[in-house]
Amino acid sequence: MDILSIILGLFVVCGLSFFMGSYFDAMWLPTKRSDYDRIAKLSELKSGMSFCDLGSGSSNLLFYLAEKYRVNCVGIEIAPFWYLFSKIKSLFYNNVKIKYDNFYNQDISQVDVVYVYLLPRTYEKLKNKVVKELKIGGKLIISSWPLQDVDTLYFVYKNQKNNSPTYYLYEKKP
Repeated sequence: MDILSIILGLFVVCGLSFFMGSYFDAMWLPTKRSDYDRIAKLSELKSGMSFCDLGSGSSNLLFYLAEKYRVNCVGIEIAPFWYLFSKIKSLFYNNVKIKYDNFYNQDISQVDVVYVYLLPRTYEKLKNKVVKELKIGGKLIISSWPLQDVDTLYFVYKNQKNNSPTYYLYEKKP
């Protein structure tokens, strides 16, 4: 096997790994760094709270929130490239944990704030998971597209800013 074949093979494997999340409902759409504080303010983050990013990608939002707001962060990622990238970086943060899994398999019942930036095609499964597992008073922040027809979550706030996505805040009611 020549070196060109090896390089090409690695390129294909890395490329597939990079975009694997889109097959599992969470293509890589990074949250803008300029929106990190908007998300923290919208969710009313305080030190010691827990924040979970479903489909965390590079997890840059988590590292930022963990450092600035002293919250406990969990990222769940299924794309091997982004998982490894985030997992290595998380070794330098005591309050960031990165899990390799499909987020539908992870329990979110103890999380204060759940953040997602997903495509609307995933919302029916997401809605079922959140309605079932999110604790009373727990918050869900969704980027770009709102949930439809949700009985046990109530819409709290829509935060829109020019040239940035709209963020929708939901809170689980009793």
